[in-house]
Amino acid sequence: MEKSLIEIRKLLADYMFSEGCGCCQDDEAHAEAKEKLAKILEVPMYEDKSGYDFYKFTSKKQQMNGE
Repeated sequence: MEKSLIEIRKLLADYMFSEGCGCCQDDEAHAEAKEKLAKILEVPMYEDKSGYDFYKFTSKKQQMNGE
């Protein structure tokens, strides 16, 4: 498997794991994983620098359903 794909899979797994549930989410790990994913996937920040614009890359179906 290509090295970058292995890295993306690991970063996504770290991100998903850090979400946890409402009582055990690791906010610091979540923010760190999101930032790493955004950088490797070249996701731009919002203009106001409040976060990364992952929404820009969602499928049209998700956007229409508000998911």
